[in-house]
Amino acid sequence: MNKTVFKILTVSLVFLHIAGCADFLDKEVQGFSTDENFYDTRYKLQTALNATYDVLQMNLFNECEWRFGEACADDVWSNDEGLQGQMGQLVHFRFTPSNTWIRDRYEINYKGIHRANQVIANAHRVRLADSEYASYRNIREILAQAKFLRAFFYFNLVKTYGGVPIRPEIETVENMVIPRSTAEEVYAYIEKDLREAAIMLRARYTAGDAGKIGEGAAVALLMKALMYQATPGEKSGKWEEMVRLGEFFIDGHSMTFGEILKYDPAQEDWEALRKRLWFKPQELNGDTDPYETKDTQLDPLQNAYGLEYKDCNGKAIGYIDQFFLAGEFCSGSVFEVVFKESADGSTNDNNEGTPIFSNHYDLTYPANPQMWCREEIMQTLFGSSDARRGFLLAHHGFAPDGDTNENPPGTYMPLKWYTPVKERPQYEGDNGKNRRVIRYADVVLMYAEALNECGFGARALTELNKNKALINTINGSSALYPAGGYGLMRDNIWLERRMELCFEWDRFFDLVRQKRAATVLKAFGASRSNKRGYYFREGVNEVFPIPQREIDISNGAVTQNPGY
Repeated sequence: MNKTVFKILTVSLVFLHIAGCADFLDKEVQGFSTDENFYDTRYKLQTALNATYDVLQMNLFNECEWRFGEACADDVWSNDEGLQGQMGQLVHFRFTPSNTWIRDRYEINYKGIHRANQVIANAHRVRLADSEYASYRNIREILAQAKFLRAFFYFNLVKTYGGVPIRPEIETVENMVIPRSTAEEVYAYIEKDLREAAIMLRARYTAGDAGKIGEGAAVALLMKALMYQATPGEKSGKWEEMVRLGEFFIDGHSMTFGEILKYDPAQEDWEALRKRLWFKPQELNGDTDPYETKDTQLDPLQNAYGLEYKDCNGKAIGYIDQFFLAGEFCSGSVFEVVFKESADGSTNDNNEGTPIFSNHYDLTYPANPQMWCREEIMQTLFGSSDARRGFLLAHHGFAPDGDTNENPPGTYMPLKWYTPVKERPQYEGDNGKNRRVIRYADVVLMYAEALNECGFGARALTELNKNKALINTINGSSALYPAGGYGLMRDNIWLERRMELCFEWDRFFDLVRQKRAATVLKAFGASRSNKRGYYFREGVNEVFPIPQREIDISNGAVTQNPGY
């Protein structure tokens, strides 16, 4: 995938405080490129999309990902938990709305939204040199990837802060200040982007296009967005739609464009929708060109991904290899962030690599703040029979390539963060190891949970044990989850989620959407000498405060979450 970094200048909120701002914006542009002609070719639109992908590579984006999703939860501890620092205050839930990490996560995701909006708002400016079907498809796929990325950034925001402002695609001085939408409205916005992206994309991109977001990623994130809106133990159409999507993704059932879109002709004419999404217009369609209707079937996903440990070429790899170079774009990877070493010593936003993995798996403890798995988790979560315990290394433990680590005694280091010696970057602060964001195992377990919530316990057990049976092949175990009622099945699905997806930066948000963050974190805090997690306030800390700076700049138009 072309990964040229193009930096789009954003209009700052400080313009609100500059006199004569409207006059400034009305002046004639002296340069050649304007928003009228910059986006007039596919290549220019692709450059803007690359800039949106670039946010996923930024150090600050990834720092926020692990701090909120992993460090705020109960599977890890670190040497950066003192209440005197911003990070310590965050993980203790003893922060203020001015906490820098709370502000940074908010702003970096809106940076991604702004860049995605540039692609989406200006795609109509592209002028094609021909009317070939492939030309329309190329623009459509660029637009769809921007829609996915926008949905992904909004998903990060809504699960962290609750309802947030939905920024207009075209921003002006007059619409700079936007009040918050409700969480329900933000989720509806996310769903619309993902539903449309799903019909616009190919099932999966491979070879030279590997790393591009495909239909599988859109459907998987849609399932997750639906899951976060549903409540365990309560009947919901969200659970039911998750089952239908799981039947399509995993079981191979067909699904039409109209079905995933929830198409309503009273809301939008079909041909108008096709043109808006860059399907070739009907009046230009040739006799041999496909004409997509609401009854057109989505590309099947059943064979595009799999639980088996196979690389992008179908060659068998080990379980832990999924997270190394050999596992990039493997059968189990649905959406991953692509990193590339600069190999020239450049850092931060000038470098498409990231130091997050080398910082976590630091061989020189205690040089960098980092996270480790607690011994109690190792023993109680994995027990003695689960093969995944072998991928947590004790103090002075040996990695698969023979390297040792220096994590403190009594702690374990997850190999998911490890970079093999032969794959390490030449320069500090640079790492080309891709980050797996959504794996096929997550999709299978989401499907299992939805089946259980909809009363299909036997089918849920089948999906749950698919992953467990594959784990058993590592050490020849035969242990599977037993049949049982709704409660037992739910607890076992959550247990398997924790074991399979641990240390992938999603634990805190999983606890929140399961409605048990307060119970789990208070119990965790009670067992810790520093009480980390004990001060979690139920009904308040499930979401973080809106950054105080945003409230101040908006002059109160953006309101604060209750309890802050």
